[in-house]
Amino acid sequence: MMEELSIDFTKQTLESCFKQNNYIIPDYQREYVWEENNVNPLMEDLVDSFSHDSKKQYFVGTIVVYRGSGKYEVIDGQQRLSTFFIMLCALRKLLQGKGEKTELLDSLIYSTGVDDDGNDVNSYHLELQYEDASGYLEKIYNDIATLETAKTESEKKLYSAYTTILSSISKEYDTTETLKRFMAFVLKRILFVQIETKDMADALKIFETINQRGVGLNPMDLLKNLIFMQVPREKFKELNVKWKTITDSLEKIDEQPLRFLRYYIMARYDTSGCKDGIIREDQIYDWLRDNENQCKYGTAPFAFVDNMIEAVKDYAAYLKPADDFNGNAHLKNISLFAGGKYKLHIQLLLAANQMDNEAKSELKRVLESVVYYATITRTKTNTLERQFALWCPKLRTIKDIDGLSTFVHNDIMPVLNNWKLAYKAIFMALGMDNVQQYRIRFILGRISRYIDVIRQSAGDVAVGISEYIGKGVEIEHIMPQTCSDYSQYGMDDVDFEVYRNRIGNLTLLEKSINASIQNDGYKNKCNDYAKSKLYLTSSLNKLENVGQNTGINKLNSKMKCWYDWNKVSIDQRQEMLYELSESIWRLE
Repeated sequence: MMEELSIDFTKQTLESCFKQNNYIIPDYQREYVWEENNVNPLMEDLVDSFSHDSKKQYFVGTIVVYRGSGKYEVIDGQQRLSTFFIMLCALRKLLQGKGEKTELLDSLIYSTGVDDDGNDVNSYHLELQYEDASGYLEKIYNDIATLETAKTESEKKLYSAYTTILSSISKEYDTTETLKRFMAFVLKRILFVQIETKDMADALKIFETINQRGVGLNPMDLLKNLIFMQVPREKFKELNVKWKTITDSLEKIDEQPLRFLRYYIMARYDTSGCKDGIIREDQIYDWLRDNENQCKYGTAPFAFVDNMIEAVKDYAAYLKPADDFNGNAHLKNISLFAGGKYKLHIQLLLAANQMDNEAKSELKRVLESVVYYATITRTKTNTLERQFALWCPKLRTIKDIDGLSTFVHNDIMPVLNNWKLAYKAIFMALGMDNVQQYRIRFILGRISRYIDVIRQSAGDVAVGISEYIGKGVEIEHIMPQTCSDYSQYGMDDVDFEVYRNRIGNLTLLEKSINASIQNDGYKNKCNDYAKSKLYLTSSLNKLENVGQNTGINKLNSKMKCWYDWNKVSIDQRQEMLYELSESIWRLE
């Protein structure tokens, strides 16, 4: 015989629910997250409904509660219920401001009892038990809450909701009569269905059923609920602490939980059942629910969450590396060139968590090349996603540098070579007219750093380029941007427009030197260029020649200098920069 869920359904108005019941938002629930863009539409809709027909009921959906020890634990609907409780506090304050009695609202907000010593104690009909806002609703009711005293994000959002509701109501209903009529509408016409269970597992299952299509919550919240369903009630707090570690860590790096969850799943699990191996955000929850055999969140929920915690730590370290070593400078270079919000490559790093440190460091170098060529050749994002999804399963099997070398040779290089078919043509036309200035600055900085390392025979241990692209260094136009006599560069006005912003005509120069350079002729400028510490710039007119088999002589075989500056010079320098870029980013 099929076991039936133990469920009771009751229709509730705000008046009936807060008169009859005491609710708690347990500490394992997520904090109050509604912001102005959630509260304002609700208020606008309430005002609109009241103005059209103040007798008509306003349905706000369902809440799911578990009846424990006398109070209802709110399993689903805590954001709405908290907001309506705040609304009662706002109505009370506004009515008090008009000299009206508020006994009814007071009775809905709290009940008075006595403690063991016979002293009066207020028992609030909605209590937030999570640490980030415990006791804050009482402060709102007692009108002692301020933005300055709001210590946590939850408290700030609760206070913001309170002030938003106050402002909305006071703006619409400035007379005592209209305010009292709106209060009656709020108390008597706002309607919801309360689903009550006497079994926590039933409550969580109902929560899942209501929200599994993403109507109420996103897949991250649904995953949390799914995991809670696997553990006994007494383990909820322990599990919630671990879950909060994940969400707090993502918030600290300003990352969307769903992006992390997508990349984590594609990196660590077999998603071949999804089209091209790519899991979309709206597929995440269904995929997780159907793949417990891979994830093991049912048989080992704490281990599953611990693995996610470690992955979030890795994700944060890949997104914002703390130093330039162990390949991290390559990750910084990716952000500098592809943009600070570029994160596609992180799923590949998450897939490589079993690699030893040497292999992982080399993988970061490889990924800089992959992202560089993909970006410069304008490879489409969906093409990259498909390719990265294909690479993830193979990366999961690699442990050392030999395995990585084989993978790079057999899998990555053929793809890069295909992307690079037009690379030289693209680079030879590269300039500030067709590529963002920050990318031009990066390319020049990366090449300058490469040149200086060889010149100093220092080895390319750390390839950070911050000193090359910082505020003390500027992009210098060798042939100036404005010119009264194009003929001195062997050009007419058409040639000048084509060549002035080409990367071959650009170099990096210290700001202190650049400040003294005017639109002089090339040979006069070269006297100042020679003072630069950047060999890419100081060598424009003359290459150094010191000793035999030195780093400088080895470098000079890759470089050129020019006595005159014209179209030919710019083309030749552009090709030199192209060859140097290949020395940096080409995978051997």
